[in-house]
Amino acid sequence: MAPKSTAFKTFITICVVGTAAACMTPAATTGPDRKTRSEMSMVTWSDGKPAYAISCEEPAGCQERALAACSGGNYTTLTSENMPTVGTARAALGKPSVVVRCG
Repeated sequence: MAPKSTAFKTFITICVVGTAAACMTPAATTGPDRKTRSEMSMVTWSDGKPAYAISCEEPAGCQERALAACSGGNYTTLTSENMPTVGTARAALGKPSVVVRCG
């Protein structure tokens, strides 16, 4: 069996790394996201402007998804529910959710 070329090995390595990176990046679009275990939808807030509603299994998933939706930039939290604070037990709170606006 002939040895594989270095170029072919490099190509395969780049494909594997690229695929792994794509699977590890939170989705910036609406819908479900496996990495953050969250669901995001576009909503109209009470002021008539668009915002993102995010529900997640873990609070960190909501934050990661908000950062991805806002291209890693700033966002404003309009409301949040069941997000833990100092002294609260997350299991007793229920499923976290937030509504954010980019900018």
